[in-house]
Amino acid sequence: MAEDNFNPSGAEGNLNVKGSMPQEFLEAIKQQKSSEEPKSETPQSTLQKPNNSFGGLRDAKKNQDKPVVEKSTATSSYAQSNQSNHLKELLDSLRSSIAQYEEVLLPSKGRFYDGTNGPANGIVQLRPMTGEEEQILATPRFVRKGQAINMIFQKCIKETFKVENLLTVDRTYLLLYLRTISYSHSYDVEVKCPECSSKFSTNIDLSSLFVNQCPHDFGPALEDTLPNSKLPFSYRLSTGRDEQEINDYRERRLKMFGDSATDDTLTYRTAQLIENIDGIVDKGELQILLKNMPINDVAYIRSVINEPPFGVDTNVEINCPSCQAEFTIDLPLEANFFFPRRKKEKNTQA
Repeated sequence: MAEDNFNPSGAEGNLNVKGSMPQEFLEAIKQQKSSEEPKSETPQSTLQKPNNSFGGLRDAKKNQDKPVVEKSTATSSYAQSNQSNHLKELLDSLRSSIAQYEEVLLPSKGRFYDGTNGPANGIVQLRPMTGEEEQILATPRFVRKGQAINMIFQKCIKETFKVENLLTVDRTYLLLYLRTISYSHSYDVEVKCPECSSKFSTNIDLSSLFVNQCPHDFGPALEDTLPNSKLPFSYRLSTGRDEQEINDYRERRLKMFGDSATDDTLTYRTAQLIENIDGIVDKGELQILLKNMPINDVAYIRSVINEPPFGVDTNVEINCPSCQAEFTIDLPLEANFFFPRRKKEKNTQA
């Protein structure tokens, strides 16, 4: 399979991320203090290379089932008739700049979409975030209800299909892509060395992440055989809707049984994504089957579901400045990912 660097401003724009990372993104947002008022940074113009063939503002028409989004302060505080001419000119100028969409080829290449649940050609048109989208990320109730990411996608993606139907790997790629074109490919994180336990800051270049493109012979029908029991099975890859339903299931379990109950979320999630095991299709029966199946078979099912042969390789190599140890970490997803801190310029005066 082909392997490229994660380069959002490139011509292809191909990449994918393995695993169920969108949930981790949501957890990272929750770490942001609700009392903070993060300031929106100016997107770096050198990273924005919009395709001039995509012009015009995104259609403002919203689907009825989409969450209601509060209007921005600029539009809600002033009726259009009361806006000064200078303000109108500035708003028109800003609208023109954010209306420049980039053509993005999703890592799945559209292989798992039929044109109604996602782009059959794998292409979406994406624009950078504005201060309004940042306000969504900073609103606890949107994050708590799992609406924030969907709301941002609905605003920044020009197409109007339901974004919760996109594969988890495509959604994660879009988050990385959106962060890069909105802020920068430079991402500062705090890391702890596993050898000497020292903590230090390091910079991760998101554009250096490698991308494995979806193989031509993978999907859309996904079938396999269990290594131990030799039973045939079919499955599908998770979507944003799946991850939200699984999270809701976990929350319901906690409310009903508390921490004392066995957490069967993994089994529940696996059963939801399995379509058939040797003729068994009922989700309840699949859960029973999974609980009684050799652990080697269960682990194999989870690996093929969670690690498709395409996506962004989020393993990052780090060098410890204290003991010079080299180690690998998975891309940290901190609140700083969404609210980058502006670096202080060094005083060069004598």
